[in-house]
Amino acid sequence: MTFVSRLALVVISAVIATMVAVALICFTASERVNVEIERARVANLLNTLRTATEANLSIGLTLDQISPLQERIEREKAGDSAVLAIDIFNATGRTIYSTDRSLIGEAVPSVWVERSANVGIWQMTERGDTVFGTHFENDLGLAGGISVTTSDRARVARAESLGLNLLGIALALIAGGGVTAGLAASAFAYLMSRPFDQVARVLSAEALGPAAEGSLPQIAQEARHSWIEAEARVDRGLGQLGALDDAN
Repeated sequence: MTFVSRLALVVISAVIATMVAVALICFTASERVNVEIERARVANLLNTLRTATEANLSIGLTLDQISPLQERIEREKAGDSAVLAIDIFNATGRTIYSTDRSLIGEAVPSVWVERSANVGIWQMTERGDTVFGTHFENDLGLAGGISVTTSDRARVARAESLGLNLLGIALALIAGGGVTAGLAASAFAYLMSRPFDQVARVLSAEALGPAAEGSLPQIAQEARHSWIEAEARVDRGLGQLGALDDAN
């Protein structure tokens, strides 16, 4: 492999590695942002429902008397395709309101009740979907919990679409960058090796065009002239020695 080929290979490999690294970093950062946006959106929904529930409990209503909550959670689910279900349950884990009305009166998973006893928003994966939850309180303390089950399909679809777009952009940039890097490496190698090529041509007695200028070709020409003069002196010396032998 010639020097030009090796240089072009190194430059093109560096360009490809850089493009791939940038694409991976962009994809990872975008995926992390999407997850954070999803969590923030669901957290806002949970806090809104919690505030509405606690406001009704504070005026003396019991949980099963807040009938507008049923319409509210059904409206929230209808307005967001990523939301699969919303459930509101009491402190014992019995479902009071649900977007799936067949579950009203049924017990929610015990782990939901356990996690809702803690402060803040909890999160878990269940049957391939993500469940977010929180608790709400009345004057006596813990009164129940709210869970929102979301599907990751929309986020995954967005991630796949972004990945394909980044892949296409990366391939285009790699192709363009590879060609540019190859041409740049070839031009650089040509400029770097040209004086030495001219020196080799001078020393091998090849004719150079008028553009053959520079210190190295001139030094090579001077060296060649010295060689020629030295060879001529040697030839003259040999001739004189031969004449002396003939005279004797």
